[in-house]
Amino acid sequence: MSKTRVLVVETEPNISAELEGCLQRLGYAVTGRAENGEAAIRHAEDSRPDVVLMDIRLDDSARGTDASSYLQKELKLPVIYLSGNSSDTTLSRARDTGPFGLILIPVAERELKVAIEMAVFRHRMETEREELIQQLQSALAQVKALSGLLPICAQCKKVRDDGGYWSQVEAYIEQRTEARFSHGLCPVCFETALAHHRAEAREKRHRIKMTSPTIFKS
Repeated sequence: MSKTRVLVVETEPNISAELEGCLQRLGYAVTGRAENGEAAIRHAEDSRPDVVLMDIRLDDSARGTDASSYLQKELKLPVIYLSGNSSDTTLSRARDTGPFGLILIPVAERELKVAIEMAVFRHRMETEREELIQQLQSALAQVKALSGLLPICAQCKKVRDDGGYWSQVEAYIEQRTEARFSHGLCPVCFETALAHHRAEAREKRHRIKMTSPTIFKS
């Protein structure tokens, strides 16, 4: 089983090094360390980690919350904030960007492991949910494509499309959905076809009998 890959984004080198060592002891793979938001984005685009640990307060033009928004919305990566401050202002700023967690520094290894595992699990569940929603939306779009009044010939059962062309029902549905048809006979049609076949066979035997020369015995 492959290790969970973590990107560390922290302004303080000492804290960053301590986090890397802690992560390695817990069995995680550290994809890199960045000291600012711009570097974090570059690292994330290159290495595509499973989760990002990010200092909520960065010194450069790309603040932690700004970089987090990009990583989560554009790169679809889960972000866990790191902060030495648990004030209401910090919590409010973190909450606005919808992170996958917030860990207070100094970090306890057990709390770090729990936060990472929960973030990875939640991210996987959200990804699967989004894929399911897309599949359902696609299926709904296909159903809607066949809704409304459908002109069909009462004799040959062909369907008229929006362009005025007539086609078989099977072809019309296959062009607009992922449905495919296999052909066979229902019990009623089977009995009808069998009776028709027997009637044709009797008629053929009767014609042969009527056209055959009569042979008289002496």
